[in-house]
Amino acid sequence: MRVFALIAHKFSGDIRLNDLPGSGRVDVIARAINAAIFLSHDIRRDVLFYMYAPKINFMMKIDAARVRYLNPDERSTAALIRNAVINYKRREETSPGFFAREATMREFLDEITSLGEFYLLHEDGDDIRNVEIPRDAVFLLSDSVDLSEDEMREVEKRISAKISVGPRSILASHAVCVVNNEMDRREL
Repeated sequence: MRVFALIAHKFSGDIRLNDLPGSGRVDVIARAINAAIFLSHDIRRDVLFYMYAPKINFMMKIDAARVRYLNPDERSTAALIRNAVINYKRREETSPGFFAREATMREFLDEITSLGEFYLLHEDGDDIRNVEIPRDAVFLLSDSVDLSEDEMREVEKRISAKISVGPRSILASHAVCVVNNEMDRREL
């Protein structure tokens, strides 16, 4: 199982489908989800995607093997995220494959680190091409906001390594694509 986890610092739960960037950069979250799960004309069924929003102590998990109604456009992905935010207090599975609950940062990190070797995607990390990574790995990344000192301390207690996907800083969704490509090449 390949796991991607995104800390969405700007997300506050208010989603306006006609203004995704102005909705706490939900566009960044939607792009990262799509990059993690979608293939051309198919989805990766062996992927879990987590999102944690520290502003509202909200955690969402997407199980690609169970997901339905997910399309590769940002707006429909944002609508499913909005549905999760609206309904998570009534039921944990807010739509097929989408699970949401209230959580602290520690609870979020404890859950994702229980799923496999844990890697932080970071510009200052070791080159991904030089790191042995098992098939069941967890890749944590942040949105456009760096991890705070407190967040970094909690992450560093748990990580196997910091890894970089290249010599330049790239968008979160692009980093997910690079990791997927690298891991796909290793599995062939």
